[in-house]
Amino acid sequence: CLKTVLEHQENNVRNEKNQPSHAGVNKFGIFAFTTAVNSATTMMKDQFYAKHFGSKTSSSKVPFISFALWGLRDCLVIGSAFILPEYVCQILKQRTDLEHVTALQISQLTCPVATQVIAGPIQLLGLDFYNRPLADLSYKAATIERIKFQCANFGSIVGARIARIAPAYGIGGVGNTYFREKWRNYLDS
Repeated sequence: CLKTVLEHQENNVRNEKNQPSHAGVNKFGIFAFTTAVNSATTMMKDQFYAKHFGSKTSSSKVPFISFALWGLRDCLVIGSAFILPEYVCQILKQRTDLEHVTALQISQLTCPVATQVIAGPIQLLGLDFYNRPLADLSYKAATIERIKFQCANFGSIVGARIARIAPAYGIGGVGNTYFREKWRNYLDS
């Protein structure tokens, strides 16, 4: 909704004044606003889950590093769902004979899913810092322990995140674009 209104407003101003587009500024604003809202709610959820379903030896305070990792995860997910598909769409159109709509749909379905290979381990690392502080180990030993933990749980965390993200951001992204285009056409008429 916000993106459609901003795009519509920008197109009207640009058409009236014959001025260049400031789409990059608007995209960053949409990205920042969406990430802030999404991150605030998901970090509250992450904190709740970490405290209620984490190990019994965990402290009640979630460390800053966990919040930082979860924020990075959210930036990756939002970026891969709302910004990256447009760039991948352009590459697909240049390198294949796909039409714009098809290339965009493929991008919207694959970008959020592919990002989970990176975002899943980042989320797991944030949980690991909370559940296993490893304060009694040296930096090197703690790093090795965390890498082992990542390797042992990589498949399950990535699989679970794909199962959650694919419907919401992949299929949802395609549906969102369809309905946004319908709404944009309604606003233009």
